[in-house]
Amino acid sequence: MKVNIHGRHRKISLETERYGREKAEKLGQFFDRLQSVDVTMDMDGRQQIVEMSATLIRGVKLVGKASAEDLHAAIDMAESKLQRQIQKFHDRLKAHRDRTSAAGKPAARPEAPETTYEQVVREMLEEGGD
Repeated sequence: MKVNIHGRHRKISLETERYGREKAEKLGQFFDRLQSVDVTMDMDGRQQIVEMSATLIRGVKLVGKASAEDLHAAIDMAESKLQRQIQKFHDRLKAHRDRTSAAGKPAARPEAPETTYEQVVREMLEEGGD
């Protein structure tokens, strides 16, 4: 997975870049077909704005955006939002896959209980006794 860290209207320290990269790489745990994550950090007055954008399979793009006075808090919130979206996407794929695989299988017939030798003999005796 490719991770890109950008600063808009600001310079990013190595510590902050490392922290953002760790959080972005953590998203790969939730969906193994994650292609890339772009992290953009911006500042508007005293508010720190972080936008995490993930590119998944088939060109699907999910975005988590958060703002806070502390940059690390904004990174955490954006990562959390994006994580929920990725898990939701993964669950939808899994549910769709389960529906389509179940549609191709014939419906399972309930099995009749096995008859024992004693039951067969009893039935034969009851029929023969009439």
